[in-house]
Amino acid sequence: MEAIKTVRSEAYGLNEGLSTGESEAGDGPGGLGRLFRATVLERILGVEEVYVDYEGANPTGTHKDRIALAHVGEAVKRGFSGITVGTCGNYGVAVAYYASLTGLRVRIFVPKDYTLERLPEMKAFGAEIVEVPGTYEEAVAASRAFAGKNDFYDANPGSNRAVDMRAYSEMALWIASRVNPTAVFVPLGNGTTMAGLWEGFKAAGLAPRMVGVTTAFGNEILRRFYGDGNGDFAETELNEPLVSERSFDADGALKAVRESNGYVFGFADDSALGCAELMRVAAGIRPLPASALVLAGLVKFVRKFNLRNGRFVLVVTGGVRVG
Repeated sequence: MEAIKTVRSEAYGLNEGLSTGESEAGDGPGGLGRLFRATVLERILGVEEVYVDYEGANPTGTHKDRIALAHVGEAVKRGFSGITVGTCGNYGVAVAYYASLTGLRVRIFVPKDYTLERLPEMKAFGAEIVEVPGTYEEAVAASRAFAGKNDFYDANPGSNRAVDMRAYSEMALWIASRVNPTAVFVPLGNGTTMAGLWEGFKAAGLAPRMVGVTTAFGNEILRRFYGDGNGDFAETELNEPLVSERSFDADGALKAVRESNGYVFGFADDSALGCAELMRVAAGIRPLPASALVLAGLVKFVRKFNLRNGRFVLVVTGGVRVG
């Protein structure tokens, strides 16, 4: 993927200065990610060391850049003329962006009734948009069917899992090269990020406790962790990135939690908004509120396990382009 040159966007914001604390790293693989120590958060929370892996510094502002870059590279390597994905936002923008750097055609399937705040960005990058009546999972299914019939590369979750795992494993190796985490807090939707990070940490000979953080109102991984058979969902504009009736990498995420002696927490939307504001003020970043829930996860984890002395890494992503 070295042939694809990325351009870091300043639109998502990382304010330099006292609030961000001391810088711990430069760019990650592919020019992605920014890892820094959040000293102000440490003082506020009363914990020893807090590090933020801020994926909002990526070209399209989220951790999805990592797998989008990997899948577009795979599509080019294998000679496909186009790439397709089902999405409710961030992943679709990332795929459209990287594909636009290569000349690949892009067909993106979106659930018609979702908020879809990032739809204009997908179109601006040249993606053809297909609106699908129904859920995110139905948009993914429609994209898969299209790929099979039209010889497009299928970049959907689970379609080429090895590429996902490789991209997020590299992310873990990058984190591990700078800090040996006691625990890592990861937003949970499909569970792919959690599963890939765990594989990478194991490859580095590390075993941080993997803590998944998600919405309390509709995620398969959360339900299965607590043995809750209730399939009710309450989808909102804020929790859309985390709601998942079927988490495509649920097994991998739960394996990471079990093997690492980790945990899973679920929170409501008001917690997401509060955490996003605290991270803006105390860490100098503008996170996607759903992603900012990792901060609530850290607070609850510290209280539950009475563990304040450690190195805690928060995986935080951005969201809709500002301005």
